Parts: sequence; structure tokens; C-alpha cells
Amino acid sequence: MLKNRFLLYYTFVVLGIAAISCAKEPDLIGLDLLPPGDHLNMGLIDTSSLIAYTIPEDSLRTDELSLNLLGSIADPIFGTTTASIYTQYQLSKNNITFGENPVADSLVLTLTYKGIFGDSLTAKTISVYEIADSLSYDSAYYSTRTIPLLPEIIGQATFVPNLLKADSVDGNFMPPHMRIVLTPEFANKLITADTNTLKNNVNFQKVFKGLFITSAQATTPGTGSILYLNLLDAVSRLKLYYHNATDTTTIDFPIGSYSARFNNYNHYEYAGAQPELIQQFNGDTTIGAQHLYIQAMAGAKVKLRIPHLKALAAQKKMAVTEALLIINVDDTSGVYAVPATIALKKITSAGLYTSLPDEDEGSAFIDGTSNSGKSYQFRITRYIQDRLLNPDEPDYGLMLFAVGSSLTGNRVTLKGTEATEGKMRLLIYYTLVD
Repeated sequence: MLKNRFLLYYTFVVLGIAAISCAKEPDLIGLDLLPPGDHLNMGLIDTSSLIAYTIPEDSLRTDELSLNLLGSIADPIFGTTTASIYTQYQLSKNNITFGENPVADSLVLTLTYKGIFGDSLTAKTISVYEIADSLSYDSAYYSTRTIPLLPEIIGQATFVPNLLKADSVDGNFMPPHMRIVLTPEFANKLITADTNTLKNNVNFQKVFKGLFITSAQATTPGTGSILYLNLLDAVSRLKLYYHNATDTTTIDFPIGSYSARFNNYNHYEYAGAQPELIQQFNGDTTIGAQHLYIQAMAGAKVKLRIPHLKALAAQKKMAVTEALLIINVDDTSGVYAVPATIALKKITSAGLYTSLPDEDEGSAFIDGTSNSGKSYQFRITRYIQDRLLNPDEPDYGLMLFAVGSSLTGNRVTLKGTEATEGKMRLLIYYTLVD
């Protein structure tokens, strides 16, 4: 009888979950469905102990992303981060010929803008190098990977990015983009390539292995920016302007979706970052009681544990009607946009991530989206109920990190588990089961 009643309450919980609204303010669900006498068995626990601390992200896979990041930002909390790009480029067609007595007039690298993070008014210096080793489209590349380069800079430009004004180039409309004129020596190397090199992409990329595009390091706190670039756009390319014995013309060398490309993120070992962040990176987990840090670009993430659920399960049998993890943002200055969404995942015995059972109800149910840059909320009802039902199962904790960490620059400082005001809280609404 006890087991059947408990299952009845658990079934009520699961059915009730599906009807929960996405409102930010927690409330009790289905009170009107319970018998009046059972209202006395309902309760709220908002004193569950939480242990949280910041750890560095080892690396993230960054090859063949929909966006690529480029730039450098001197964040007063996280220190300086520089985002650089390694990419191949391709022939626009097989068996290219430049005609009789071709002469390169200029060679221009263009990259299409999709957005920016940081101080958009800061001028940035972008430099371009040739890659010395081959890239492979079928290989996995991570954010810490570097590729050997040829020593000479083949292009450099200093400018303030303009993401608002559409450009007209050679009389044609083009989306906002950056333009870097490459050296005559590199242009001549391209136009004097032999017919076998220009036969197909396989041959071409054995000689022209790719480009490394990087930014001068930002050094003054609060300056710098990270550009979001669309390397798949048709305007992201090399354009060779040339003439021959009979004509003056151009030819494109696109980057394209089948070019190997990836981002490298350099955090310079977090020199200049907040001491509290460095202390947590160095293993001082107690600092997380006050502040916690999340940074995209393979930066920082937060490990979270709820240590007393096992003891709670031993004290009373309960059906969880709703469990909410409330996380408040500490810095709301708006200078650097916080992540639009952060993720909460369960850590496996192998140190990998797996979804919480609440995600089965959909991303809107578990939430994690920014509430006007002031807070985040996760609905983890099923996860908490499962922990109470199976208290002896190994628990390796949870991980918080920025969604889309490989291709955004956002970061956030969160209030810790013992912050004086607005600390991280877990609210557990429950019904006692006889």
C-alpha cells in the first residue's frame, strides 16, 4: 500500500511537470488537485547546502563552426583573451589559368561581419600569416591547438570595425566586412603558381596551406573587442585583381564550407584576471561562496554539488512538486553582455556531461536563459526527485557553462553560494508521502 501510494504521488508529479509554466517566479503546482487534508503535508526547503566553485575549461572543439571569432579583449575580471583563426581557402574552379603574361595588381582578404562583443569603438590591428603545415577538413581541432606559420606577415590593417554600414565595392553592394590588402609578394606567389597547383583543390592546398588571422593583444583593461565573422559567406574570400596581355579582371579564392577552419583562444594563463578567479582556478573552492565565474571561448565554468540530498532522503519520503535553482548575476553593469543562456549538465564517472532528466520536457522547461541579464533559473524537479529516490547512486556533481561557448565571447560573474545578498539557492517544494 505504501509503495502504491508513493508511486501515485510520483505519477502526479510527472504529470504536473508538463503543465508548469515558464514564469520566472516559482509557485506551487496543482494545489487544487490535492485532497484538502494533504495540504498539511506540503512544504518548502530553501536551506539546502550548495557547494560551487569555478574551474578552467581545458579546451573546446572549434573546427567548422557556423561563426568564427577574431579579436582581443582586456577584460578587467577575466584578463586578456585573444581569438585567432586558422583557415584554408580554395580554388573557385578547377584548372584556373590567368592568361598570357599575367600581372597581379592586388590581393584582398575580405571577411564578413556577423556581430561584436566588447568595446566596438576600439581600433584593432589584424595580422595575416601563411600556415606552414597542412590542415585537414576531416580532423578535429581544439581551441588550444596551434599550427606552425611562415615567419613573414603577408597582410596587416588597423581599423575600427563598422558593422552597420553596407559597403559598395567595385560598384556592387556587399555586406559589412573587413578588408585587408595582402602583400605583393604573396599575390605574385599566387598568380605564378604552376598549372598542376591550380588543377584542383587537393593540389592547391598542398602549396597554399591556409591563413592564420590574428589580432594584436589588448592590454588596457576595459578595451578591445571580439568580432564574430561568417567565413561561409561568399564575401569571405581572397580576391585577386590582375591583368594580362588582353584583359583586366579578378578571380575569387573562397573559404567555403569545405575548408578546414578553427579558432584558437589564448587566455595568457589569466594574467591580469581578478585574484578571486585565479584562487578558484588554483583549487581554493571556498572562494566560490562569494563569486562564481563563467566565460565562453573555452574560459571558465562552474562545478556544483548538492551534498545533503542523501541525508534528506533518509529523513522523509517526499514527492517533489517543483525544484528551482536560482542563480543571480553579480555584475550587471552591461559593459560586457552576459551569456544569453547557460547550461546545467550532470557529470558522469568519466568526467563527461549528460543531460538532466528535466531536459526531456524541453529546453524551455529546464530554462537557463538570462532574465534581463540579472539572473538565471533552472527547473530541476525530476533530477532532485531521482536523487531522493536513489540516494545511494554515485553523484559526480553538476556543471554550469555558457551555451555556445565555442563561438561567443560572453562572460558573467555570478553571486556565490554564501553571498551576503542574492546568494545561489535551491528551492524544493514537496509533498510528504506517508
